[in-house]
Amino acid sequence: MFKVGVVGAGRLSRVHVRHLSRIPDISFLVYDHHFERAEQLATECGGTAVDSFSGLLEQVDAVDVITPNDTHGEYAVKAIQARKATFIEKPLEASLDAAKQILDAANDSAATVMVGQVVRYFAMYRRAHDLVKAGSIGKPAAVRMTRGGGMPGGEAGWFADHSRSGGVFIDLAVHDFDWLLWTIGRVTEVYAKSVGSQSGQGPDYGLATLTFDNGCVAHVESTWMDKNESRTAFEVCGSGGMLEFDSRTTPTLRSGSRLDQNFLPDDDPFFLQLKDFVEAARDHRPAPVLVADAFAALQVADACLRSAKSNAPVFL
Repeated sequence: MFKVGVVGAGRLSRVHVRHLSRIPDISFLVYDHHFERAEQLATECGGTAVDSFSGLLEQVDAVDVITPNDTHGEYAVKAIQARKATFIEKPLEASLDAAKQILDAANDSAATVMVGQVVRYFAMYRRAHDLVKAGSIGKPAAVRMTRGGGMPGGEAGWFADHSRSGGVFIDLAVHDFDWLLWTIGRVTEVYAKSVGSQSGQGPDYGLATLTFDNGCVAHVESTWMDKNESRTAFEVCGSGGMLEFDSRTTPTLRSGSRLDQNFLPDDDPFFLQLKDFVEAARDHRPAPVLVADAFAALQVADACLRSAKSNAPVFL
């Protein structure tokens, strides 16, 4: 039996547990700083609640960190140093300094460590990645990416405190920054604007222009201020063609990780990424999405935030 320690008992933890439960021979221990929440989730998944993180570490094969962004390092570093396979929800952390501690721990350990850059597992984004890499649209020249919806948890939740969530660039646009680095290449310059960059709180909207070392330019729009249903969209234009997707006109995933008719159950991206993590951990091999990948995406997000605050481009 492969024992997974779930750290955090919020909404996304339930998504993780639901998908991990589909993998054979998995059992759960649950820790949350509110013990009653850990007990509730443990009851739901047939697991065991524990009242300390150190107690959880002593009993598990792997740790799944699903806590507020600014606490990822608090748990991930200890788990990695204890040589436990570790899954960390995106973003890697809310700040580069804290993320660097996770990166250093991962580099010093043989443990399998993966970060939840789940967009790589969405069928339309993976297909677009494969087509770009195969040269199907020629040399990439311009990309437009959109992602957003309403404020997660409302204005009273921890997302509204940007020192905890990082704001839209770090919490939300990091999805698209990771995909762009994976698909297009290295970012050399960013220029960005953001509604919340000066106040550091409340609903946020960000628009960033990224320049890549191959000359491609990307416009990345991220929002927590759209009262309509959540939306993701992209256009990728190259010398030989264009790829286009918009979730509001094309059937796709809706409502968290619930499935629409175009997806078979095993195609759920949250299931696929967690399955990849467990298989890598069981085989004691590197994960498909490394801490270094997530750190690079966070560097771009941090550069965008600095650009928005300074009203000047930032070079990487």
